[in-house]
Amino acid sequence: MYYLYPMNNTIKAHLMLFSTALIGGFNYSISKMVMPVYIQPSSIVVSRGIVSIFIFWGISFLFVNEKVEKKDMARIFLSALFGIALNQLLFYEGLNLTTPINASLMMTVTPIIVLIISSFIIREEKISITKIIGVLLGTTGTVLLLLHSGRGKVEGLFTGDILVLLNAIAWACFLVTVKPLMHKYHPFTILKWIFLLGFFMVLPFGYDDFIHTRWGSLTAEAWWAFGFIIFFATLCSYYLNSAVLKYVNPSIAGSYIYLQPLLAAFIAILWGKDRFDVEKLGYLVIILSGVYLVSFRNTRKA
Repeated sequence: MYYLYPMNNTIKAHLMLFSTALIGGFNYSISKMVMPVYIQPSSIVVSRGIVSIFIFWGISFLFVNEKVEKKDMARIFLSALFGIALNQLLFYEGLNLTTPINASLMMTVTPIIVLIISSFIIREEKISITKIIGVLLGTTGTVLLLLHSGRGKVEGLFTGDILVLLNAIAWACFLVTVKPLMHKYHPFTILKWIFLLGFFMVLPFGYDDFIHTRWGSLTAEAWWAFGFIIFFATLCSYYLNSAVLKYVNPSIAGSYIYLQPLLAAFIAILWGKDRFDVEKLGYLVIILSGVYLVSFRNTRKA
């Protein structure tokens, strides 16, 4: 059984997952507007932490005011480590070196790692032939598209791709680690704690860049991009990604990562930063087929 709630919540869950994928698709290109010309990667991470702490603690204090049991603090600490510190530092440092499409493609390993952790390590989820085929299809399409997009030589591209790949592994660990907490507590309760703990983990790496950021030099476009990163890519995205785990398994949530290369490529094409051809269309069809087998077939079965 893949879903824990009625069909209306299943539809809601997929809308939430698509929204996070759409935000992620935009975030790859928009983040490159401010990095590294205006803001260094680690400075962005510290900025996200500061704003998130005030917002999530404020909302929690006014509307939730829920206490966390001491026995759950270890899992919250791990969630902060994987979902905030490692995830954000690796992602932005990697994206700073690689391209938006390459970064989005590297993120597609998330469902594979989620399945490995959920099925073989903690044994909380059953693996099926359908899921295996879906993951293999999605991975095949991703690798082919990556090879197609990476024919040109870009300095630092390999290092950036490796950092984003490590970020994808950290994000997969976060999805599995935080899931039990989402069934027990309100999302804002967990988010306020993981951002507070995560902030102190990233501060030593980003303090110097943050205090030396010339905020007065940001253009209107840079401020708009920075605002998108803070509001949509941080506050909205983390809330949706965490809250949706009340309705779906981590592997289904992770499978929507496969949509990000589609969306990132489409956005890059619209903005004149990439081109579309029949070969890419074929790869994207393969990726979507993998998404269907891993996720939507389970919905119909349920």
